Order: sequence, then C-alpha cells, then structure tokens
Amino acid sequence: MAERAKSSNGSAGGARPRRTRTAGSASATESAPKVVILDPVAPGVVEDAAALGAEDVELRLGAVGRVETGRLELSRGAVGAARAEVVTVDQGAIGAALADRVEVSRGYARSIIARQAQMDRAAARVVIAANVTADRSAVMFLVARKVEGNVRVLFDWRGAIAFGAVAGLFFAVLGRRRGGKQRG
Repeated sequence: MAERAKSSNGSAGGARPRRTRTAGSASATESAPKVVILDPVAPGVVEDAAALGAEDVELRLGAVGRVETGRLELSRGAVGAARAEVVTVDQGAIGAALADRVEVSRGYARSIIARQAQMDRAAARVVIAANVTADRSAVMFLVARKVEGNVRVLFDWRGAIAFGAVAGLFFAVLGRRRGGKQRG
C-alpha cells in the first residue's frame, strides 16, 4: 500500500515512493493500517493519501490533496480537502474540512462544515457549524447556531445576505453600462 502514495520532490523527473510508518510495524501490511504517519524526514507532496486506506492519518511537514479517514491530525502541513470524523490542524492550512468535529489551532481553514468547530488563534474564510468555540480567532463568513469565545466575524448570516444583495446590484448595473457602450 505504501507504494501507491507518491511524493513529488520538486524535480522535473518523476515520483518516488513515500516512506510510511504504521503502528505496530515498520512497513505497510496487506490489511489497512490503523495509523499512518507520513514521515517528516523527507517532506514533500503526497498526491493521494486516500490510497493509504488508514483509519487514522497523521501528517507532519507535508501536503496532501485529499484525505478521507476516521481521524486526521495535521501538524505544520497542508491538506486540500478532508472528510473525517475528527480533523485536527496545528500550525497548518486546510482548504475544506467536512467533519463531525474540526479543531484548528494557529492555522488557517478556507471552509469548515462541521457539527462542532473549535478555533484557537486561527483564521477561516467560511465556517458552517452547529457549535463554534473560538479564542482569538477571525472568520469572514460565519453561520452557527451557538458561538462561544472571542471570535472576530466579518459577516454573520445577515451581513452575508446584505453583502450578496449589494454585490448583485453592483454587477447588474456594471453589466448594463458595459452593454450600452458596446452597442454605441
């Protein structure tokens, strides 16, 4: 299974197999490993971590395009999209997280959709969650049933609707002006 996870070392050549360690053994076995730790000795970009087929994935000093797992723990790395029960990000970045529980500490998340979101000194563009707990964090668009803690929100759901209406009106007027200049 470890052969399926590829790493790009930045050269124009090809990809080389990524070294992995599994809990209880030194190499990947035929059955799906319980925990996969991507080795921080040779940081790089993993193209498809879903090929690892692990219940728990821990990523340090690397980048993954897409992960589907039970639990994802990301430290000083980046993930494009993650779907898991629990996603934990520490000093990293995640493009999109769909999970039951998302925790971001000193990192950035572009989009979070979760039942529970916890942010500590973090930033996010969009957070949609039932419960949000934050400490010294910032969110651009926040939709939540319950928010606790110190969070700076640029647009709540009312502000987002007003922003959309004004932007729609602006682009409609701009489109009419451009249409009139092209005819004349």
